[in-house]
Amino acid sequence: MSQDDNSISLQTAQSYTNEWRSEESTYNKYNECNGFLIPADDLQAVLDEMEDQKGTKKVRAYLGVDPATNQEKLIFVATKPENQKGGSVIYRDMINGYNGLQTGGKLYDFTEPCPAACDGNSPLI
Repeated sequence: MSQDDNSISLQTAQSYTNEWRSEESTYNKYNECNGFLIPADDLQAVLDEMEDQKGTKKVRAYLGVDPATNQEKLIFVATKPENQKGGSVIYRDMINGYNGLQTGGKLYDFTEPCPAACDGNSPLI
């Protein structure tokens, strides 16, 4: 993880999401994950990557698992709308080196899973 801005490499994000997909079928039978605690400053960094965009702005979140710690991860990436034939819109991930993007486009993993970072009194648990 970058100590400057909490971003992670594409390789790390791919490792986490691959781990989640390979474990997901049985993961929730053995591990409890009810949600994530997300620092607002770090979420703002994702939103700032889209500050010059017009129209509806959207952020995508991917589920992952750090295989070294078996801790759940929620990986955030900014998106950019792309108009399609017929008027539909696809939101493309803004990842540096993907789809011609040469700057910005960082991946962020700054979440803490619940449990342990839970509000024990929340009606959502």
